[in-house]
Amino acid sequence: MRYTRASVPEDERYLASTAVIMSEVIKTLVCLGVLYGVPPPHRRSASRLSTLLHHELIVKWRESSKLAFPAVLYLIQNNLQYVAATNLDAATFQVTYQLKILTTAFFSVMILHKPLTRLKWAALALLTVGIALVVVPKDAVSLTGIANYFSSSSQVVSSSVTEESLGNQSNAQGFFAVLMACVLSGLAGVYFEKILKAPSKPAQQEAANTDVEGKVIVVDDVFQEDYAQSQLWVRNIQMSFFSVLLGLVFVVLLQDGTTIAEKGFFVNYNTLTWCVIGIQAFGGLIVALVVKYADNILKGFATSISIILSSLLSVWLFNFSITGTFLLGATFVIYATYLYGL
Repeated sequence: MRYTRASVPEDERYLASTAVIMSEVIKTLVCLGVLYGVPPPHRRSASRLSTLLHHELIVKWRESSKLAFPAVLYLIQNNLQYVAATNLDAATFQVTYQLKILTTAFFSVMILHKPLTRLKWAALALLTVGIALVVVPKDAVSLTGIANYFSSSSQVVSSSVTEESLGNQSNAQGFFAVLMACVLSGLAGVYFEKILKAPSKPAQQEAANTDVEGKVIVVDDVFQEDYAQSQLWVRNIQMSFFSVLLGLVFVVLLQDGTTIAEKGFFVNYNTLTWCVIGIQAFGGLIVALVVKYADNILKGFATSISIILSSLLSVWLFNFSITGTFLLGATFVIYATYLYGL
């Protein structure tokens, strides 16, 4: 993503808002394809898929509406990230944004009642410190430099790639925005995990099978058996529906409506743009699988390790220099992962 955004002049960049929408559309199409292939071959049909979607999205509208809450949280979070990036240099934003790992753990305890031992909390703290060291710029490798880095509002360049500063108008506003984004990220992720892992309750089936007009919808046992394990893909479609709806109204139209009206929805799209969109879409589905079969905290560890891998790739793509601070941070992350698994 960074390569496609940084390698072209600003007036030739694709619109990030439309790329987000297309990523959600691709996720929906993939989920529809999976749902179509779930039943045995002799029972696959477009009509059965249409019946499933009508049952899950329309008949069970109360369940679908629950996904609007995390969709709104993610929308606000994305806007807060923009505010934070406008008022803080990129390195400071990256370091402080890793606090979302701790907020996720906090909401996991509060909402999911997930027990965390002192060792696991220590692992989480060590992980946060390790990631902070990984993303600290090479100009701040000493203890004095790190202290000055956090107390200074000066611009910092973390690699040989020169970045244009986006502001630094208000450090207080920037820190508040990134902290709120961490809180919303943790809350939205844990809430989605709660919905995804919620057990089906037979006592609620009669109410769930009643449409908005009060008519009872009968779904045969064979149909329910075919799609019993498909809630993950249904939930993704529901989430994408609200994300696309809210994104089109509050992000695409309000933020880039004028540009789209003049140049089109797919302005400056190319092959690499579609590659990025595809990676984002399939990455989102993988995250959903992780949340379903693991949890948000382990997702945080996987994301943290991915930062190290992306930094290593940056050596090749952006001539990034590996420092002693980076190696120390990477060691902390790997050891924290080991501690959390004990």
